[in-house]
Amino acid sequence: MGNLAATTVFGMSGTGDWADPELRPLNYRELAFKLFPDSPAPFTKILSKLPSSTTDDPYFHIFEWRLPQMAFLSDGAAIGVTTIPLTVSVDIPEPAQGLKEGDLLKDEETGEIILIVDPPAAPWTDIEVIRAWGGTTPVAIGAADTLRWVGSAYEEGSKAPGAVSRRASVVLNYTQIFKDTADVTGTAEQMRSRPMKPWPQLKGEALERHMIKMEYAFLHGIQAAVPGVNKEIRTTGGFRTQIDAAQGIVDMSGLTIDLLEDNMQTAFHYGSDTKIGLIGYSALNYINKVVRENTQFQFNHPLPKTQTYGLNVTELRSPFGSLMLIPHPLMAESSLYTQECYIIDPKYVEYVSMRGRDTKWKDNAQDNDEDTRKGYYQTECGMRLALPEVHAVWTLLATP
Repeated sequence: MGNLAATTVFGMSGTGDWADPELRPLNYRELAFKLFPDSPAPFTKILSKLPSSTTDDPYFHIFEWRLPQMAFLSDGAAIGVTTIPLTVSVDIPEPAQGLKEGDLLKDEETGEIILIVDPPAAPWTDIEVIRAWGGTTPVAIGAADTLRWVGSAYEEGSKAPGAVSRRASVVLNYTQIFKDTADVTGTAEQMRSRPMKPWPQLKGEALERHMIKMEYAFLHGIQAAVPGVNKEIRTTGGFRTQIDAAQGIVDMSGLTIDLLEDNMQTAFHYGSDTKIGLIGYSALNYINKVVRENTQFQFNHPLPKTQTYGLNVTELRSPFGSLMLIPHPLMAESSLYTQECYIIDPKYVEYVSMRGRDTKWKDNAQDNDEDTRKGYYQTECGMRLALPEVHAVWTLLATP
């Protein structure tokens, strides 16, 4: 990968280790990253070094913009017919709404070019065309023929064509309130102990627990808002839950090199050419065996931890992109999740904190008459996951 110290790994700011004074922790999440480099919360660590945002509402929205539709399915039309019906689906109920007069479409099955001559109108299910444009051969357009954009064409001096606009899809998620407490009696606070005094140690343990619970939520949390005793309790939708809802789960049982190659191609069809793969130990072991027995893939074994803030990163290269595999200790604790790999495009995932309520330590939370010292870490945050099609979940990787 060249000189990692001069670049970044999956978009983390200031890739390297904490020895550089310019890379000092700027918040409690980064502090946890420094204090516990081997803590089993790699996703939370990575999110702490990726761009983040704030919200002023616990119900926050994600606006997703996709490329315009570039191919359309016909519902069938005979030779010479100039009104061509388009296939309507649940995902594309008004297919002609993305087209305008002057657009050229090519029938991929026959090679015929057609020119749209009238602006499409409601209900947006058919188009008026000139067939056999440019001397191409008019052939019967079959049901489910793919009509793909091949540009547009207008005569000299013509007026501006009709406008086409895209609509953003809107996805909702919630912020979730996390709390983890440390307390110590007045007597215990004065006792000598190793490796450090009781209070700093207990406070550090509370921070680590805090990060681990956030990790579980970011991976497996469900999006919910439920009335509590007095106020609402909200939980943020995690990565696997959202990908499952978007039907991005891929069964990888019976893994072979061909299956791995096919799904690497699919995983990099959209999005960035470098992605993160949070992976269970059994899944990583099985992939390693398959790759070792073949030569199609390049497996770059662990990159120096001094270049990745202590993360154990192994690069799996293919012609379609590089998958940065990170063994996940928490996934290894589950007989189900140890066989899985969560493929994440870091460009389309973001940590979102409630304004003024990112991770903070709140000290002296004990009652006035208590002979104890108590404090707690509190975070109100959620995860913004955009464009599910750029991510994936591979399951059953270690199942023959």
